[in-house]
Amino acid sequence: MRYPRLRHYDNDGGLGASDALLICFYMPHPNERIARAVIRAVELFRERIQPYQLVRNDTGDGQIEPLDDISWERTRRNTLDAEPGGSGSLRLLGKTHRVDDLYVDYRGLSPVPLPWPERKDDVCVLYLRLPTEFLEERGPEHVHALALELAAELPFSSGYADFVLCSFDEDAVDALNLVRPRYPGVHLAASRATTMNVNTWVEGVHWMNFLGQPVLGRLGGVSGLRERLALPGISLQEMSGDRVLITLGEGPEVGVVEAGQRLAPHRALARVLEPYLYQRKPPFSFCEPIPEELLRWDRRFLE
Repeated sequence: MRYPRLRHYDNDGGLGASDALLICFYMPHPNERIARAVIRAVELFRERIQPYQLVRNDTGDGQIEPLDDISWERTRRNTLDAEPGGSGSLRLLGKTHRVDDLYVDYRGLSPVPLPWPERKDDVCVLYLRLPTEFLEERGPEHVHALALELAAELPFSSGYADFVLCSFDEDAVDALNLVRPRYPGVHLAASRATTMNVNTWVEGVHWMNFLGQPVLGRLGGVSGLRERLALPGISLQEMSGDRVLITLGEGPEVGVVEAGQRLAPHRALARVLEPYLYQRKPPFSFCEPIPEELLRWDRRFLE
């Protein structure tokens, strides 16, 4: 299985956007409650992706150091021992800072919700990025098993795994031109776990869609979803903790327009989730409005 190579370079020749494999989870719980689960998931991720390796540690104070046992233990303890009201964040990198390289980004907040009105929707996010080659080499079944194993560790309200186009914010509109004419199945994702104001909404429709409370309950639970999503190409797998995994197809589908691929399962799920789908918005009131092109792309399966 081969996926399109999507690259956007900025005016200075830097890589502003790239295709990638992304696994992401949103957790509306304070860091002190979920830190141990997140650490288990990150350690599991590091083990399962070998021989791919995260080799550098962004310590959060402007320093990047080699990710050895000592460095990881210090980061692990800082995340686990963060005081209420403090951050439990961690960032692990591959060999480069490039948007097509390995990257793990956890933003652990406390409390949740935050006390500031403009950040009331922020939640904790675990963002795990792999190069597309990992998906092609291991195959969708392996990636499916990995994402499900990670999800089992985490108290998510939603999450996903998919082939995506990762972009820095300033390159997002230009990057969108790589997929808008041809590949409606490709999600335009942030280059880091900066999309935090998701609350309990669902960030789009994907190959693997992890769904928990409260949205699952509002949709009538797993039984309600089965009735509404009884279509070829859609599978539902119940998970512990009143959660579900909705998988669309055997692997990520880019939806090649020239081949007439309509992505009917994606459209069906989008219609079911429409009242609960996340709509992009600036993280702070002083930020520029979200470009209309990006907002339309997020709703492409509803058109």
